[in-house]
Amino acid sequence: MLPSLLRKIHEFSRRLVVRVLLIALLAVLAVLLSKLLGRGLPEGLEGRVGAEAVDRLLSIIANSMLAVTTFSLTVMAAAHRNVSTLWTPRAHQILLEDTTTHTVLATFVGAYLFALLAIILKEMDIFEGPGLVVLFAMTLLVILLIVAAIIRWISHLEMLGSLIGTAQKIEDKTREAWKIRSEFPCLGASPLEATRIPEGATGIRAPQTGYLQEIYQDLLQEAAKKADGRIWITVPVGGFIYQGQVFAHCEGDLGEGVLENIRIGSLRDFVQDPHFGLTCLSEIAVRGLSPGVNDPGTAVDMLRRITRILLDGACARHDGPLHDRLFLPPLDVDALVNRPLWPVLMDGAGRPEMVGPVDETLTALESHDHDGIAEAARALRRKARDLKAD
Repeated sequence: MLPSLLRKIHEFSRRLVVRVLLIALLAVLAVLLSKLLGRGLPEGLEGRVGAEAVDRLLSIIANSMLAVTTFSLTVMAAAHRNVSTLWTPRAHQILLEDTTTHTVLATFVGAYLFALLAIILKEMDIFEGPGLVVLFAMTLLVILLIVAAIIRWISHLEMLGSLIGTAQKIEDKTREAWKIRSEFPCLGASPLEATRIPEGATGIRAPQTGYLQEIYQDLLQEAAKKADGRIWITVPVGGFIYQGQVFAHCEGDLGEGVLENIRIGSLRDFVQDPHFGLTCLSEIAVRGLSPGVNDPGTAVDMLRRITRILLDGACARHDGPLHDRLFLPPLDVDALVNRPLWPVLMDGAGRPEMVGPVDETLTALESHDHDGIAEAARALRRKARDLKAD
């Protein structure tokens, strides 16, 4: 239960608005804390810091942070547009989870709110005497945080929206998903093909149309235990579901328990779906091979990234399921190889610069310790030979 709860909290925290609101709340607390700490300071410190010095610092922060935030939002929006236009629209989703950008923007907004609130309270004579000393110290701390955020932002902008940076993020996300699915092809559940759904099982209909983005398998197992039942989900993670479609079955009163512990959305997700990340890399490669772009170097780079991800997986080494009351479709390993590589092989057929990399990729995958990947690579080589013969 705890892993899924942590995943839900992690997913919630990766939204821009959440980080902005959280740091804005910290800014308000910092101003209030300055007032409270000022009451505990000994008398005689008020002469150490002048009110004019605090005013100037707060005014600089308030004026500059509004401009910096606006500029940063413009840069972020431009980077998102470039990624969608130049590489693949699906890669835009990876930037929506860019925590560095979120944290930097939230820091700028929080600093602006801190300065604005401090100016208002100071004009109301809330801060006076020792309180000004604490407010001055807190303002210096905020300035240090702003400087650190600016340095971090400058470093991050070097790769934001670039092909190398975007492809690396997709590769990292896909590698994490593939490592999980290679070790747990059914996410720790029993394979759906190894059992039969009982005739009396209750069908569960999708409440909305979209992709099955994620399954919280330990929460589903816990719900099935409480109801003394079992759950069969017939649609794989990443599959498209239509509203009203029966996508799962259950024994016992588990309908709400199933719907609460899955995530359906309008976009696919990288977390449990390595197919999605590999498809994104394949789309970038195909775009590089298009006549309008004519950049086979990008295609070769994406091909090798796909190979690197697939070689990084391991065969499942678990004797039994971790969640014995949950049944899921196993990962389609054949599609994992064919869907990203076949479009590249088709578009790269007849291009001399693609012959060597394609052969190296298939040779490496044919020696994979995962039998399914090795066999899929051999079948793909046969298809490539037939394509050349035609």
